[in-house]
Amino acid sequence: MRTAFSTFLMSTAAAALACAAQGAAAQTDTAPQAGTDSAAPQNELGEIVVTANRVASSAQKTATALTVYSGNDLASAGVASVQSLQTIDPSVNVTSSTGAAYVAVRGIASTDVTEIGDPSVPIARDGFFTNRSFSIGTSMYDLARVEVLKGPQGTLFGRNSTGGLISIITQKPTNERSAYGSIEVGNYDTINVEAGVNLPVNDKLQFRFSGISRRRDGYRDITVINAEGDDEKTLSGRAQVAFQPFEGFTGLISYQHDAIDAVGDLALQSAISTVPSITDEKRFPNYQPTFTKLNGDRIRWEFSYDALPLGLTLTYAGGYDNQKWGHATDASTLGGATRQQFLQSESPETWNHEVRIATPQDGPFTVQAGYFHFDEENTIDSGLMVRSGPYANRYLIKFDYKVKTQSDAVFGQAAYKFGDMFKLSAGARYTWDKKDREGQAVLDLEVASGGHAPAILITTPGNGSVRQSKPTYHIGLDWTPTSQNMVYVKYDTGYKSGGFNSNGSAPSVDYGPENLDAFELGTKNRFLNNKLQFNAALFYQNYKGYQASQTTAVISDGSGTFNVGSAKIYGAEAQIVALLGGLRADLNGTWLHANFADDVGTVVDGNSNPRDISGNRLPNAPRLSLTGGLEYVFPIGDGTIKPRIDGKYSSAFYYSVFNDADTKQGNYATGNISLTWLPQVDGPLEVQLYVRNFTDEAVYANAARNFVAGVNTYQFQAPRTYGGRLAFHF
Repeated sequence: MRTAFSTFLMSTAAAALACAAQGAAAQTDTAPQAGTDSAAPQNELGEIVVTANRVASSAQKTATALTVYSGNDLASAGVASVQSLQTIDPSVNVTSSTGAAYVAVRGIASTDVTEIGDPSVPIARDGFFTNRSFSIGTSMYDLARVEVLKGPQGTLFGRNSTGGLISIITQKPTNERSAYGSIEVGNYDTINVEAGVNLPVNDKLQFRFSGISRRRDGYRDITVINAEGDDEKTLSGRAQVAFQPFEGFTGLISYQHDAIDAVGDLALQSAISTVPSITDEKRFPNYQPTFTKLNGDRIRWEFSYDALPLGLTLTYAGGYDNQKWGHATDASTLGGATRQQFLQSESPETWNHEVRIATPQDGPFTVQAGYFHFDEENTIDSGLMVRSGPYANRYLIKFDYKVKTQSDAVFGQAAYKFGDMFKLSAGARYTWDKKDREGQAVLDLEVASGGHAPAILITTPGNGSVRQSKPTYHIGLDWTPTSQNMVYVKYDTGYKSGGFNSNGSAPSVDYGPENLDAFELGTKNRFLNNKLQFNAALFYQNYKGYQASQTTAVISDGSGTFNVGSAKIYGAEAQIVALLGGLRADLNGTWLHANFADDVGTVVDGNSNPRDISGNRLPNAPRLSLTGGLEYVFPIGDGTIKPRIDGKYSSAFYYSVFNDADTKQGNYATGNISLTWLPQVDGPLEVQLYVRNFTDEAVYANAARNFVAGVNTYQFQAPRTYGGRLAFHF
């Protein structure tokens, strides 16, 4: 039923394009760039509207460090996933983890991608939160914008957002009939198609349909098993209905279906505890097939009523997400002497509910308050299976768990304006977290010992339970001396719940929550009649209880996740955008100091070795990261042609708290070039040619010591890609 509906959904969107195109002659308005002020002159920087404080406001008048990217800008840059977002944002680092991924902002990340882990930088899709990252890459289409919020968001956006938040905001149904589409072709037999249509019935009922098909051959040629890896085969469709049945009431219901059936990301193996000497990151052996399969359904709703006394607005937003994820990785020993697969199957079901009440936001005194509920139930059916020798097709260790995660919170934030120049804000949130796991791990002692032990199954209960709660706070002061300049200072606290490790051969060991105290001083400015923008922020963060994760040996009493102590994080961020005639220049940079305290002491690594990590650098935390670009618009007849060059530089960083040389990414720089032609200014067509990562730089997406297989594993970001894209809108 789900597959049939999703096929209908995407075919309806494509068919509706033709219907909208037939009426294009009657349409005189073109769709403005999402999230921007379409009335801004071409020689000025337009305002971008964001919802970083849960209400619509100008990005330049929002007192928090953030970067925002419109859907059009992301499409032009080829950013269609959170992983590729890091290629244009210096504060974001995304680590692949063979089928899952996690995000780091300002050096803060949760490396625990097990069924117990929570993200430190959650990803919200239209305000909906999930713990599992399986389907994150399927939502980056038909976008209004993506907001990257930096620093703890623990008052208005709870849910463990100690490092920050990535908020994906899709286009919503409107009263204007419109349609859009794009097709992209490139090397690696890339064919990406996106289409959408907006169909208003009247001013009280509107529909929107959109979908994508993304297909690409693998970036990696895999020898021994003669396969390809790092490919993509993704389908997704979204249907939305907006309605306004009576004065003051608005409603929105959306449904999305996702399907992935690919080899997916995979890893190169090398000897453990060595500096890797990788001769070819595009061709290497694997010894067992890898696959990534996903079927997911998400329904979300939001209802709002703004005709209450005192001008109050009551909003209820909720949703349900059901994912069925299957994944296989090559877990063979180096050289394939022992061939093994790690088979994973998870079926998380997630509910979100939030009720929020707010005063009008244009008065001197404003208040928001609400209640949030998160619920996830997940079934785990995974294990390490031997694929060669006398014990082929037997599990060495098998995991069967039922996991329930629940989080409840009450929150409130108020602000008061002192005249036209000063605003004081304060807020608080109290969160209650519960995690429970039932089930067991079963170890086949005969298989694990290579036949030296009898055929005995050892069952280790995996039951665990934690109950934690914590208040978090915000206080801030904004100074706005002119309509074009703002200075703010704020203090926020963050909290991320703990859990218990998932090492199946030993009883569960609890680990504690993470806590963060963060100070930020920032400024946002426009100069030269809106032709120059300069934003900057200084921050200092005291990080306590850092949760580190590691792969432990199958037979081990070590914890998979552990608290390693405190860390000091401080740094500076700055962004400059300038318009000089037809030239646009942008530069965005982050300087970061993120180190563990000097007295953290000794912790045990995944091979049960004591290691002193005092003073080590936090993972995923380069000292310096820069992104920048130059583009120039040339008039050509009735249209324009725009060449652009942009890139990213990152200094070296580690993927492990132990700062081993074999888990280090060195300094790197990547660059992109593109040429965009608009046959008519504000016309319906756009043609683009591009080359991304034109130096073909080999950059790690992950580097880890895997003590299950006794190898180092390396994953890589995309190599050089090139192609063309045709886009249209009516």
